[in-house]
Amino acid sequence: MDVQRRSGWVRDDVGRREWVDLVKGVAIIMIVAYHSSLFLNSVGVDAAGIGRARIVLDLFPMPAFFLISGLFHTRVREWSFADLWRRRLRQYLYLYVLWSVLRFLFYLVVPNVRADGAGQAADDPVALLLILVWPISSYWFIYALFVFTIVFWAFRRMPPWVLLALTAVASALTSAGLLDTDNVGLNRMIEYLVFFVAGAYFHRRIYTAVERTGPLGTVVAVVGFAAFAAVATFVPRLGGIPGVALVGQVLVLAAGFTLATWLVRLRPLGWLTYVGVRSLNIYLVHIFVIALLALPLALVPEALDSLPGRGLLVIGAMTAVVTALSILLTRYLTRVSWLFVYPFRNGVKLRARRPAAERS
Repeated sequence: MDVQRRSGWVRDDVGRREWVDLVKGVAIIMIVAYHSSLFLNSVGVDAAGIGRARIVLDLFPMPAFFLISGLFHTRVREWSFADLWRRRLRQYLYLYVLWSVLRFLFYLVVPNVRADGAGQAADDPVALLLILVWPISSYWFIYALFVFTIVFWAFRRMPPWVLLALTAVASALTSAGLLDTDNVGLNRMIEYLVFFVAGAYFHRRIYTAVERTGPLGTVVAVVGFAAFAAVATFVPRLGGIPGVALVGQVLVLAAGFTLATWLVRLRPLGWLTYVGVRSLNIYLVHIFVIALLALPLALVPEALDSLPGRGLLVIGAMTAVVTALSILLTRYLTRVSWLFVYPFRNGVKLRARRPAAERS
């Protein structure tokens, strides 16, 4: 009976690196929740209760994605620039420009309810023309991969500590607000480059450290981050000290990655891995889904006034709905391969290919 009960809850067929997809699943859900909160705040839905917590939650998703991306870029140092362009850069640049244009066209038709700076530039043709120097759309992550890959390749002849030290200092200064470009995308790129670099340089050590961490080490990592989170939540001014945010990001990555190696074994959490495999697809389309769902709420915001704790409740519900709809939508959109994959090779249009998100 115990064996049957155990086999019903715990998997014994977990892939060696399947925990990476679970991390991606958690991270993309947190990103959807964050963007949902931005749109809901713009239409007047109260999000009280996540204000300070957002400071902590914002530590994990993007550093996790960039660290994981770095893990898969370690070999680019061995390539010529022509290979780099063919195998990485043109795909990133293509996706960034394509989806930025689609976002622009979308907001020419659909009213934009967001009140932040990025939202105001959504249907500005001048802003669209400047996206390669002044990223304003939520697709800055893809642009960052383009830039980060070039930077990492450019430093290929230098000792690893040089680029790692430079990016760590830049991250500490940016996260503390001492280095500010007045552009959210550029600021975040400067802050998170260090994680991409660390993943690319130390991929073997990271895999080994994460996968060899036992239960006690995982508990220590989780407790360590929980202690940091408690302090950061109630003393938010600590974020203004250079290096504090970087320490918090390292702690949450250690806790999240090691915990994922255990959680991935639980069958009831298998859906997180499923979501993680499709994280790029969700990332590309979720903003459109959120905007369409937030639009009617902007017209009748009083409809939610009777809900207790409506901020967190609506954000949670919208996150679940947006994630599910994004997966469903991309099941059909991926049939149009050029929406997800660079469609030309040597000037010849490629025939049907599986999207990069499904091959990785």
